[in-house]
Amino acid sequence: LGKIKISDALKKDSFNGLQKLTKKNIDIIMLTGDNNAVAENIAKKLNIKKFYSELLPLDKIKILKKYTTNNSKTLFVGDGINDAPVLATADIGAAMGSGSDAAIEASDIVFLNNNVSAISTSISIAEKTITTTKINIFIAIFIKIAVMILGLIGMADMWIAVFADTGVTLLCILLSMNLFLRKFE
Repeated sequence: LGKIKISDALKKDSFNGLQKLTKKNIDIIMLTGDNNAVAENIAKKLNIKKFYSELLPLDKIKILKKYTTNNSKTLFVGDGINDAPVLATADIGAAMGSGSDAAIEASDIVFLNNNVSAISTSISIAEKTITTTKINIFIAIFIKIAVMILGLIGMADMWIAVFADTGVTLLCILLSMNLFLRKFE
């Protein structure tokens, strides 16, 4: 006479968060232990093209390794105790903050909130950090080489050498602090 249905609810920002990843040309593949009907329903709602269902933890590892190549890195996001082995195996394992202790312990990254859009935001921050680091290295090397050349031809005073050392360090720190002023999505 009665029926009780229990299922996981989608996170509010799941669709938008996955769309942001798709815009970054990131392939999204869902690996789940849920039955096929549930997985297919979620994949349809979130517009996920590739999904695997009814997986045990070792099955997830096998599939993850299938998608790992020399040219690409894998990011696995999970929150359950059964995700811990694959989180540890992935190039980058990320756990949601409300996840199990085992998942959090096995992860490289822990998102303190449960927003799927945090994944895209963290990738944007990492990309900008790498760009800033490359710019800082280029500036530091360029200025140091220029001052060395000026020193070799006798045109560099002590204050120029001090700038090439301490001043360049301060300049690179200021450029890096620019990351704090940016808004990332």
